[in-house]
Amino acid sequence: MLLVATGHAAPRDRAVQTAVDTVPELATVTRGQTRVVVRGLVPKAQRKALVQLVDHVIADVTRRFLDASGEPHAEIALCLFSDATRYRQVASAFGTPIPSDLGFYRGDQRVAIANVGNGIGNLRHELAHPLVGDDFPSIPSWLNEGIGALYGTARWNTDHFEFLVNYRLRDLQRALASGTLPTLSELAGAGYETIHGDREMVYYAMARYVLLYLDRQGKLVQFYASMRAARDDGAAQRKIVLANVDEEAFRAWAKNLRY
Repeated sequence: MLLVATGHAAPRDRAVQTAVDTVPELATVTRGQTRVVVRGLVPKAQRKALVQLVDHVIADVTRRFLDASGEPHAEIALCLFSDATRYRQVASAFGTPIPSDLGFYRGDQRVAIANVGNGIGNLRHELAHPLVGDDFPSIPSWLNEGIGALYGTARWNTDHFEFLVNYRLRDLQRALASGTLPTLSELAGAGYETIHGDREMVYYAMARYVLLYLDRQGKLVQFYASMRAARDDGAAQRKIVLANVDEEAFRAWAKNLRY
């Protein structure tokens, strides 16, 4: 979940910084323009694998999506928890109610937080947000959450992630069956409030599977680059979506997927 999209390097709120400082530092991972300080309250036996996973996510997102030119971005703090109670204690420093028991990213604070005790995919999902947010500050909410959701269920294969079919297919197929799935035009025009509104699960699912559809056609990387090039032009971005995704073919493909 993304709460604030900005990537400006403003000082952290004192309460947030104090909470972050209570989480032991495990490692610093630097690749290209990205620097992530990994902190965690996790079993010692898991720490090396978690730091390696952070490096894999940064490497994969960088290779697929990021523009390598420009100055280094401000440091990101990534806080990982295996215990839900401790997660909630630190998360409450960002305000209440806590936005999610799974994880979230606060761009204004440069802090991502993930409950890895609930699922390791939460780390991949939340870390993807600051990486693409720094690359594409005006990224549409549906595209940002769709990329995060892709990484949420993915398998490392030698030197890259494979994006897998996951539980969100159920929401997608239920909406297809009931005739309530948004159109591609509606998805492309949906703002933050719609993506995170009453139909959040449907929009997350559709965003994820539109991107998975593009990935399996070998078009995802160029699609993202085209969307970024369109910047704040919503009309142009809608045209890019409609030009790259055949709506009838997508719906037929999604209907026949199995999880």
